[in-house]
Amino acid sequence: MKKQMFFSVKALIIKNDTFLAVYNLVAGIKIWDLPGGRMEFGETAEETLKREIKEELNLEIRPVKVIDTWNYMPSDDCQITGIIYYSELITNQIKISEEHDGYDWIGFEQAGAFFTKDFLLNQIQLWDWNSIRNDSVRFIKSVD
Repeated sequence: MKKQMFFSVKALIIKNDTFLAVYNLVAGIKIWDLPGGRMEFGETAEETLKREIKEELNLEIRPVKVIDTWNYMPSDDCQITGIIYYSELITNQIKISEEHDGYDWIGFEQAGAFFTKDFLLNQIQLWDWNSIRNDSVRFIKSVD
C-alpha cells in the first residue's frame, strides 16, 4: 500500500468578531471547514492560499500571519499536514464555487457548535481569539 502525504493551507478570515467558514452537505449535515486547499508543485504556501481562496470564494486575500498548524489522517495510507494563516480580505464579494455547498460568518464563541472536523475543531477550541485579533491588527498596521 503506497502512502501519500499532502500539504495544505487554510485561511482564517475575520470580520466583526466572526470568521469565514465553508461547508459541504453530507447526508443533510453541514460539514464545516476553513477555506483553503492543497499545495500544487512549485507554489509557495501563500500562493496556494491566494489561488484556493480565489477558486473557492472568488475573493482576493493577503496572507498575513501563520496562526496554527494541523495534521489529519483520513486513512492509514494518507496524511494531510497544513498551516492556517490569518488572512486579510482585499475584496469582499463572495461567489462560492461548486466545490462547497455554502458559507457563513461564524462567531468566535460558536466554533465548537459548528465545526465537525475533529482535527480542526480541536485546534480552534484552543485559540485565544482576542490575541489572534489583536496580534493580526498590530501586524497589519506595521506592514501598511
